[in-house]
Amino acid sequence: MTATLALTSVTLPSAPVGAPNPLPAVAAMPQAPYEASVDGLPDDIAENIRYGQVTSIHPYLLQDEYTRERTPTPMRVAVLENDLMRAEFAVELGGRLVRLLDKATGRDLVYRNAMFQPANLALRGAWFSGGVEWNIGMRGHWPLTCDPMYAASLIAPDGEPVLRMWEYERVRGLIVQIDATLDSAVAALHVRVRVRNPHADETGMYWWTNIAVAQTAGSRVFAPATHAYQTQYDGTLGRVDVASPDVSRPAEARAAADWFYSLEGSVVPWIAALEPDGSGLGHVSSPRLSGRKLFVWGETTGGRHWQEWLGGRTGAYFEIQGGLATTQYEHLRMPGGATWEWSETFLPLQVDGDVDGAWASAVEVVGAQLRTAAGATDASRLDAVADVAPERLLNVGSPWGALEAVLAERYGEAFESLPGVRFDATAGEDAAYWRRLLGLSEADARAGSDAGAIDADGDDSDLDAGAPPASYVAGPLWDRLLAEAPASWLTHHHRGVMAHARGDLAGAKAAYEASLRLRRTAWALRGLGLVDIAGGETDAGIAALADALSLAPDLAPLALELGEALLTAERAEEASGLIASLPAEVRERGRFRVLAVRAALASGARDDAGRMLEAEFDVPDIREGELSMSALWQQAFPDRPVPARYDFSMT
Repeated sequence: MTATLALTSVTLPSAPVGAPNPLPAVAAMPQAPYEASVDGLPDDIAENIRYGQVTSIHPYLLQDEYTRERTPTPMRVAVLENDLMRAEFAVELGGRLVRLLDKATGRDLVYRNAMFQPANLALRGAWFSGGVEWNIGMRGHWPLTCDPMYAASLIAPDGEPVLRMWEYERVRGLIVQIDATLDSAVAALHVRVRVRNPHADETGMYWWTNIAVAQTAGSRVFAPATHAYQTQYDGTLGRVDVASPDVSRPAEARAAADWFYSLEGSVVPWIAALEPDGSGLGHVSSPRLSGRKLFVWGETTGGRHWQEWLGGRTGAYFEIQGGLATTQYEHLRMPGGATWEWSETFLPLQVDGDVDGAWASAVEVVGAQLRTAAGATDASRLDAVADVAPERLLNVGSPWGALEAVLAERYGEAFESLPGVRFDATAGEDAAYWRRLLGLSEADARAGSDAGAIDADGDDSDLDAGAPPASYVAGPLWDRLLAEAPASWLTHHHRGVMAHARGDLAGAKAAYEASLRLRRTAWALRGLGLVDIAGGETDAGIAALADALSLAPDLAPLALELGEALLTAERAEEASGLIASLPAEVRERGRFRVLAVRAALASGARDDAGRMLEAEFDVPDIREGELSMSALWQQAFPDRPVPARYDFSMT
């Protein structure tokens, strides 16, 4: 049977991601709850850890408007299917492979989440568990994990379908192309990843394929290694023997941890997750994808809570992963104009032999049979279509790849795209202002990345200053474009945000003040307030934030920032007053209830704080590694154990 590729939907209990937070993400990027020490590490790993650190997620907006209220909602998926397998890709959610079904056994090879529930684990906030996630650019779950991808259907020379997904990652300035197809002869899913740096300058590169697998009491993970670099949530990263003690059984892990396997000399990088009967999933790749990792949540109250938080009754899971570097703390140097590519194969395994024995002998048995199974597959179809232009479009992504190409052309800079992708400058209204500033007519915009730029009038006097800008930009060429445009409150504001995000507080302050001289807006006042607070002018900063909120009284994230600033300045009674002045619907949100508890504790009203905590509420966007709820409980009730509902500890 020739495979089919179709666009359909699956309905799941879902909490919508919601609209982006309109306030630009000028603060330092949220980091994982642990940092790696380079002490004692090989020089190359240490150098990669020091290189390419990202401090801001700008120009992306945060995604933090989701709740924990779920209703049945369709999820759009592109489905590759033949007699042997069914693969479902969520094209509007970062291209996530949400299901991989082995039809011979009826087993889902990857963890298939029975609900869609965003949680605060990604660089922009919203993230969901399950399936196979593609992570590019920088440490952490990538910025587009809950955003649409371009997707298209191609037909290979042998008549078989190929799913192509692609996008432009804005922080690193990278183009990613992901091609997927099912093997015609055996049960296997082949994926070809191609990443292009279209610019002339070097950039940091990062990639990890994160594969969630359902966890049972007998699950065991194998990789061709005797040692690994282990990290836990206390900041340590050290080289350990993976066989003594045996770390291969996720259900036996006492706490959350990562093991980055040291695959020295491995010609065919691989990792496998098996059950005691030898059944499971194998992942094998070409040599460039040389890293392998096991992540476990651990058997703590907090670890179990996190899994329930993310998957409800779906059950426990762990992750096996493949990456470009040895650890996830590393970024690699990708030269300007470079293209890196590799292949990955996912296949069901049924290993005959002792998979429950000693590590070395079990790895040998599993590795031999995995390599044999992978050797029987044929991914050459992906070579044949790698440069073929997309045919039937299934989904549309963002306009940024097209707009960056036009911007580069305007200033005579390099932007060499991939032949197999096409970006649409008209995609999404969030970039309408930038199309206008670039002088793109509707016809030019629809022509895509080959469109030429014409002179723009730059007049934004008709834009509503009461509404927040829909999107932001970053980089010297965008700054130059704004500087050359006729000065307005909005051009100054955007330049202020760009300076703010790169840490130039003096430049940001000057630009925000220039914007306010032309028009008084909540957006420039908010920026000015944050700059003043960062510069030690706390009272002036709080006053500016309060003024901003008076101009945008319905903007809850702005009220939250003001409340946080008041508490930090030890003005708890004012923070309580602010909260009391907000609409009931806003006061009931998790973050505002936390703010109220903190204000009560800071004011000495411990009984009031305790009553609020005993009411048991959720904070939908609690951050991975954040222990605020247990800390507040312990302050209010120092002699009572933390309830499981508030325990997110992973140590």
